[in-house]
Amino acid sequence: MTTLLERFIPESRDYLESAAAGLLKLERDPADEGLINEVFRAVHTLKGASGLFDIPGLTRLVHAGEDVLGAVREGRLGLDSEMVDLLLGALDHVSNWIDGLERHGCLPADADGVSAGLSKRLWDFMPAPDGAPRTEPAALRSTAPPAWLDDLAPASLRAAFETADGPIVAVSYMPDDGCFYRAEDPFNLLQQLPGLRLLRAVFREAPGALAEADPFRSLLGFQALVAQPRSEIEQLLRYVLDQVTLYEVAAASSSANSPPSSMAARLIEEQRRIIMLPGDDATLASRLTAVSFTLGTLLTSLDWLDHQEALAAATDRESLIAVIDLLLQRAAPTRGAPDASVAPAGGGPAATAIPAVLAEERRPLPRMLRVDQDKVDALMTLIAELVVSKNSLPFLARRAEDVYGSRDMSREIKDQYSVIDRLAQEMQRAILDIRMLPVSEVFERFPRLVRDLSRKLEKQITLKVIGEETAADKNIIEALGDPLIHLVRNSIDHGIESPEQRAAAGKPEAATIQLRAWQEGDQVIIEVSDDGKGIDPAIVKAKALEKGLITVEKAHSMTDQDAINLIFLPGFSTAASISDLSGRGVGMDVVRTAIEKINGHVTLSSELGAGTLIRLSLPLSMAVSRVMMIEIGDGLFGVPMDIIVETVKIPRSLIRSIKRAEAFVLRNAIIPLLRLRSLLELAPREGVAEEEAVLVVRVANSTVGLVVDRFREGIDVIQKPMDGLLAGMRGYSGSALLGDGRVLLVLNLKELL
Repeated sequence: MTTLLERFIPESRDYLESAAAGLLKLERDPADEGLINEVFRAVHTLKGASGLFDIPGLTRLVHAGEDVLGAVREGRLGLDSEMVDLLLGALDHVSNWIDGLERHGCLPADADGVSAGLSKRLWDFMPAPDGAPRTEPAALRSTAPPAWLDDLAPASLRAAFETADGPIVAVSYMPDDGCFYRAEDPFNLLQQLPGLRLLRAVFREAPGALAEADPFRSLLGFQALVAQPRSEIEQLLRYVLDQVTLYEVAAASSSANSPPSSMAARLIEEQRRIIMLPGDDATLASRLTAVSFTLGTLLTSLDWLDHQEALAAATDRESLIAVIDLLLQRAAPTRGAPDASVAPAGGGPAATAIPAVLAEERRPLPRMLRVDQDKVDALMTLIAELVVSKNSLPFLARRAEDVYGSRDMSREIKDQYSVIDRLAQEMQRAILDIRMLPVSEVFERFPRLVRDLSRKLEKQITLKVIGEETAADKNIIEALGDPLIHLVRNSIDHGIESPEQRAAAGKPEAATIQLRAWQEGDQVIIEVSDDGKGIDPAIVKAKALEKGLITVEKAHSMTDQDAINLIFLPGFSTAASISDLSGRGVGMDVVRTAIEKINGHVTLSSELGAGTLIRLSLPLSMAVSRVMMIEIGDGLFGVPMDIIVETVKIPRSLIRSIKRAEAFVLRNAIIPLLRLRSLLELAPREGVAEEEAVLVVRVANSTVGLVVDRFREGIDVIQKPMDGLLAGMRGYSGSALLGDGRVLLVLNLKELL
């Protein structure tokens, strides 16, 4: 894969996402000109960029979409749901082709056929002039001679026809503002045209001050005469056809009686201005000579040979001015015509096709740097090693004092540690910021999902998204996709009633699903809520009994919230029938498993008849974890800080036995007490302590006290997953290397408890 293609693939995905998101918004507000311009710009840029590669099927389809959006943009076509469906389907095909391009370096074998079919369906939306049949657009076909042909000397046209076997095609090419960014070279492209007879550059607009010129924007347009069939010209210019106007010039157009253009009139007027400037006799003589030479050349090119004698006899200022006035009178019929040197060429189709792109507001380009993900991961590996090295300094300070008895050296090491610790934390934060992504990366797929499913199920649903700028580690964002899809699909399928049912219940026919995200401490909270029918605890318990997931005794003792939580059990489903949306017994258990895998947890609340709310609490980052070290015998273990409520020392006399289980009272609340030695199946501790070190943690909405031997300090670690023979070891979430070389095992209390 070439470097250019490697850059094109991620950029094209950005354009596709932007276009799809904009289309969904446009469907709700078709009159939003800003949205129309945004979607058109994304598709237009994608089409131009695709022209750099040999993928005509993709370019053709995007070109068709651009034509439809261009017609919508110009007010010639109204946007409706059918059109949005087809445009979104086309974008889906392009997205799949981009994936195939990344994997195989080429489009699938059926791409051209699919592209042709979809392109025709898109072009069928285009308004046809005067009831004529719609045809696939190629280059814009001019029905009248472009005005710039009048600027050419008849001798130039005659010379072109002398070597041509057929008609001459007049080509007007006005490059758009993005041509250089797509590595297009308009001048070189036209030079490749076989049968090129004339090529000249003109200003698309009057040039401004040189200091204000944008070097990344072409101010030039190009006009050419080509002795070649139109079809061959279109083939060479196939990727820029929207910027090209073609006109077939008949041989009769080369008549010597063609009138001069406004350019000639302006040139003559300029000669008059030059000789009227003040100056001494020597300067005036030089000017008269230069003006006479210029006018003589002009007369030759225009075939105005009858003025040659008068020009030759004009040897002073007055006589030369008389000749200039005579020439201006002859040029008078066309002096009001537009000047091709300072305005877009032609007053016909090109003038209506190009300005829509050129008139767009030129936005400053954001300063973005695309970096391969592996390079960012390599930085994280390096910062991990730095954190390990930094953590070794406190051990070294303790060793300097305890082993070598040097308290001063121990103090100096601690002072240096504080400096290195500050720098390491700043580096760590900077690298984590690089890895942070907004949740909009995953939220942006849901407007399309909600739209498609609601249309399929004939439900009216509005999606509200709040807090999409909230950021989290890229691994968290990537892991959120599937769980959120399950939750939103469940809300649409199970939670939202039909419009008739909602109306009967006194609700608005249009339901609302809300995605909300915010940061809370070192957690990212994401809520998925709906105003549907809610979850009926009685139905859930009945289904669970029917499937044998709970006993009758347990069902009678369950609270409504306990019953609602049964939907997280594997194999549970309330769907009456199996469809492509639900009923297979997978969904909420998959959500909980996926969220817990990234050290998050799920809570659910529901009110019958009012709706359901599901909250996902996720760590801000999976890269660096803050853990508290604890000792049990000779072993050192880590407990994630985010689940620790507090640490307390409990006198043994305050520990009570309740039904053969230990507990204690903490601020008027009964806290179950578990011994971590027993949970880890370690040997019992020798002797009886007068007070117990208790780590109070909150796991799965329950508060529990864990008896440990000793508390140690908190520390930042970068966890490595358990692999090899230890990969399936229950009760451990990973390991980390300490500064003294020891391995710290990080506990997974959700599994242990």
